[in-house]
Parts: sequence; C-alpha cells; structure tokens
Amino acid sequence: MILRKIAVWLLLAFTVSSVIATFALPGDLDASQVVVVMFFLSATSAVGTLLASRMPEHPIGWLLLVASVCFAVGGLLVTYVELAALTKPEQFSLQPWMVLAGNWLFGIGVGLVSTFLLLLFPTGKLPSPRWKPVAVVAALALPIMLVGVSLSEETFEGLPVSNPFALDPSHPVVLITEGGGFYLFLAALLASVVSLFVRYRSGGYTERQQLRLVALAVVPVALAAAVPAVWELLNGTAEFSDDVENALITFSLGLVPVSIAVAILRYRLYEIDRIVSRTVSYALILALLGLVVLGLVSVFALFLPSDDPLVVAVSTLAAAALFNPLRRRVQGMVDRRFNRSRYDAERVIAGFAGTLRERVDPEAVVDGWVGVVSETMEPASVGVWVRDR
Repeated sequence: MILRKIAVWLLLAFTVSSVIATFALPGDLDASQVVVVMFFLSATSAVGTLLASRMPEHPIGWLLLVASVCFAVGGLLVTYVELAALTKPEQFSLQPWMVLAGNWLFGIGVGLVSTFLLLLFPTGKLPSPRWKPVAVVAALALPIMLVGVSLSEETFEGLPVSNPFALDPSHPVVLITEGGGFYLFLAALLASVVSLFVRYRSGGYTERQQLRLVALAVVPVALAAAVPAVWELLNGTAEFSDDVENALITFSLGLVPVSIAVAILRYRLYEIDRIVSRTVSYALILALLGLVVLGLVSVFALFLPSDDPLVVAVSTLAAAALFNPLRRRVQGMVDRRFNRSRYDAERVIAGFAGTLRERVDPEAVVDGWVGVVSETMEPASVGVWVRDR
C-alpha cells in the first residue's frame, strides 16, 4: 500500500514538474492555450491521483495518471522542439531523440485513453473474457505503430534535423509497422468503443448510469469538433481559428476525466437521468422558441420594415408568453421518454422482487435496490444501511 501511494505521488510530481518546465521555457506561449492545457492536464492528473489513492485496485486511476504523465512530458518535449525549430532556434539545441520521445509519449497517452480506458470503464474489468483478444491487439498494435512512426521520414518533416532511423517509405518494415500497426490500432479502438455499447446493454442500472454520465460529458467534445466545420460551411472562405478550435476541444476533453471520477465514485450519480432530460427539454424549448421568433419576424416583414423595433418587441413578447406552456408540454413529453420506468413503478418493483431469490451477492442486491428506488422515485440521494449479524 505504501509503495502504491509513493507511485501515485511520483507520477503526479512528474506531471506537475513537466507542466511547470513547459511554461518556463523562454518562448512566446499563447495565454488561452496555456489555460486550457492546464485545465486538461490538471483534470486528468487530479482525477487519476484521486482514484488511484482511494481505489488503488481500480486500474482507471492508474491509466489516467500514466496518461497525464505522457501528455505532460510529451508536451514539454513538443513545445521545446517547436521553439527550437521555429521560433527561437538560437536559444535551443535540437536533438533527434526529443522528437521521437515526444511522439512516443503522446502516442502512448492517446493509446491508453482510447483503448484500455474504454475497455475497462467503469468496473475496471473487461466486459467478458471474450474481449481479451481486443486488449491483446491494442497492446501489440500501439508499440508497432509507434515503431513505424519512428522509422518514417515524415516524423521530422519541417525540422532542421533528420531522422537517424528513417527508412525508405516503401521499405517492408515501414509498411508493416506504420501501416499495419495503424490499422491494427484502429481496429482495437473501434472494438473498444463497441465494448461500451455492449456493456451498456448487458450491464445493471448503476453501470448504465455511469456510462450515461460519461457519454453526456463527451457531447461537448463532439460539439467543439463540429462547430468549426459548421462555421466554415456557413461562412464560405472564412476559416475558423485553429487556436480557438484547439482551445475548445482541449477544454471539453478536460470534462471527460471529471465525469469519470463522478461516475466511479458515484457522487450524485443517480441524478443523471434528470440532468439529461432537462438538458434535452431546454434545448428543444430554445429551438422551438427560436423558430417562433423567426416565423413572426418573417410574417411581420411583409407589412413592416425588418428593422422596426415593433417587430422585435412583439416577437419577443410572443416567445415569452409561450415559454411556460411550451416548457410544461415539452418536459412532460421528454420525461415520459427518459423516465419511462417511473410511470410503471409496479412493473419495475415486481421485476426486482422476482430476481431477489437468484441473487446471492449482497453488493448486487444493494445495487439492484438502489436502482429500483432511483428509477421509480428519483430521490435526491439514496443511502443503504446494512447490519452484519
């Protein structure tokens, strides 16, 4: 136990010292990028430290800790390389190993969170023994792919140093490691994503709530990736700033480890259905009110100038008058969709009672009981007191 605690704090120290060293480099760093990167690394390392120290037998905390170290040290090396090669070459000496180490560390961090984290979340175990081949493929594909990256000339493209290990792009070793490793890793990544859907379908109520919470945290990541594409599509040649795009994606990614901590520690976990239903409700309400305002403005434009203050005032008052009736109607519809079991409480309770005789694990009984209470009554919190005889 002591060795585990020492390992936790050593990994955290590596992350913190690497971040400090990165921002201490004598170069011009964008302030917004610094903030969002700090948030992402802080969230990942803090959640990893919390889970690994409180639940040392659970692998998710260790995966997040190792990934945060890889991102932090890799970020330090990549930033150093960029400053040495592009901005202040007179102040830095650039060595090939820095480029290779930065790529390897980033690759390991991405590989861990995109395969093993998905395969093991939220229980810390594979969904079933049948998923062991996927874990084996992921463990083999990642180093093979990274070896291919190390042998590629493109890894050093645009840098004043050459790759001492580079081989011809048509060399069989490069084709096998870089191309074959990439497709193997892609297959493992897709299978890891599928494992979450399989786990959701076969898991219990608590496990489904954990998966729902993390899925909700992934929504901002998808939006951050989609907004720039939609912006450029609507504005033609007006390109979305790469710095803003990176900042949005990095910040939204920082929400994912936070949701993982909440899901595994089960802090207010059973309120996720209400959060989801309210989020969907208000999104639909805003969309409908927007359509109402747009429709009214279009109708009034036939009789009045479009910039007339009366058009805006009448449209706004109409939307305000419709808000409460629309909210009640939409919330009722969404609640019936998301909280359907609440409307059939007797069926849920009867189904749980019928399975009690088959359950011999006290923890499974408690989880089932908590799930039934949460589904049917939706309390703010649920507590269980078990007396040992």
